Amino acid sequence: MAGVYLYAPVFNFIYLEKRMKLYHGSNQVITRPDLSKGRKFLDFGSGFYLSTEKKQAENRALSAKLFFECGQPVVNIFEYNDSINDLKILHFKSADIAWLDFVLANRMGESVAQYDIVIGPTANDKTILVIDQYMQGMFDNLENPKEFVIRLFQPEKLDIQYLFATENALKHLIFIEAFEL
Repeated sequence: MAGVYLYAPVFNFIYLEKRMKLYHGSNQVITRPDLSKGRKFLDFGSGFYLSTEKKQAENRALSAKLFFECGQPVVNIFEYNDSINDLKILHFKSADIAWLDFVLANRMGESVAQYDIVIGPTANDKTILVIDQYMQGMFDNLENPKEFVIRLFQPEKLDIQYLFATENALKHLIFIEAFEL
């Protein structure tokens, strides 16, 4: 094959860390999260919650200011390397029955499997109302109450939340900056 050259490029593979920004709304600047201050009976259990959405963190900051009646609404920005593989991570891709079971168990204070990080949809005001109604037995007369509840969530665009539940997980969270609203 005269005149034909085969070109075989050489690739240098460089491991690139995949870092993402996560936001935490509070009534104060938090440079080092303290797991002992996490409230119990939340969606994914006790720990340090963050969002992928800055607007959600802003809303949480305003709520924290009102709830605690002190401080200023602050959005804390962190960086997380999500290519880390030494953590036990539970990731819910959608608000499905497995997600609902996990949220219900945590909201009822039942002991669930321990994870370093839990990722999944955030229960917003509407979903919290529906979950509370489910927990009160308001859908017990239906053939499949859990499927009914999940169908109610389908039109909702639920933001994604991250729960950092262990000290090991917090080691991978880097404080970047904070700003007041």
